[in-house]
Amino acid sequence: MTSDKILSAARGLFEEKGFDLTSVREIATKAEVNVALINYHFGSKENLLLAVMEQSVDATRMKLHDINQSEATSEEKLNQVIELYVEKIFNNCRYHQLIHREMSTTQRPELVEGINKILNRNSAELRKLLEEGQRKKVFKKDIDIDLAMATLFGVLYQVTHAIFKKRWTRAGEDDDAFKKRVKKYLFDLLTGYLVK
Repeated sequence: MTSDKILSAARGLFEEKGFDLTSVREIATKAEVNVALINYHFGSKENLLLAVMEQSVDATRMKLHDINQSEATSEEKLNQVIELYVEKIFNNCRYHQLIHREMSTTQRPELVEGINKILNRNSAELRKLLEEGQRKKVFKKDIDIDLAMATLFGVLYQVTHAIFKKRWTRAGEDDDAFKKRVKKYLFDLLTGYLVK
């Protein structure tokens, strides 16, 4: 499908070169389509980035929804969420760095607003999980859900960023061992804060 080819080409180029340094013409060339088709399907390069995000975030939201609907305990669900996000972000570091870079710029406030709207959908699924844990009296009633989520994503940003990761990886530690350590740390940290 043409739009899928365009999305795949755009994501690859955005990750490799960044949003600003990627031209619509380059995306068209990589996708083997003409520029008019990109404009027809997406309207602008900004809309194309948002569509790339929608694709990624929708897949994660479906997984979060499935976790929420499962019969697992609140702690098991939390562990599944940590597993999901650690694997997703470690395996797609360049993509997540691209999104962070775009969110930190003040040049395109409409794009930042669009990115936030997309990300907030997944945050809402995660919030449901934490609130359910509170209703079931597994998680403390007085927890700060927003900061618990910020802690999860802040740690993941630090440990997967190309520059910061070197600071936190131990000598001789390969990626698998580091991921395992991050998962355990996040679970211990968050359950220590959340669980009664």
